[in-house]
Amino acid sequence: MSLQSHPPETTLSDDGTTAAVCPYCDRPFVTERQRALHVGERHNATEAERRAYEAARDAESDELFRLHLKVIFAVGLLYAASIVGGVVAFSLPG
Repeated sequence: MSLQSHPPETTLSDDGTTAAVCPYCDRPFVTERQRALHVGERHNATEAERRAYEAARDAESDELFRLHLKVIFAVGLLYAASIVGGVVAFSLPG
């Protein structure tokens, strides 16, 4: 089984302008952060581009960590609700 990376979505605005374009392959990106991640991973980045890539990767990692915390909280809440619901349902008479 091989894992293939999927390119980020690059939806252009209605007037055809983009927030950022790769300076190496002219690929459009919706945000500067997506461009920084692309340049850092796909091209021979300059030192400034490498710093932007590191900052974007750190920000993405922080967002992913927060998402994981929210998912863990939601799963725990659902589990607790199902336990309480089961206790209430089985304690009802008849």
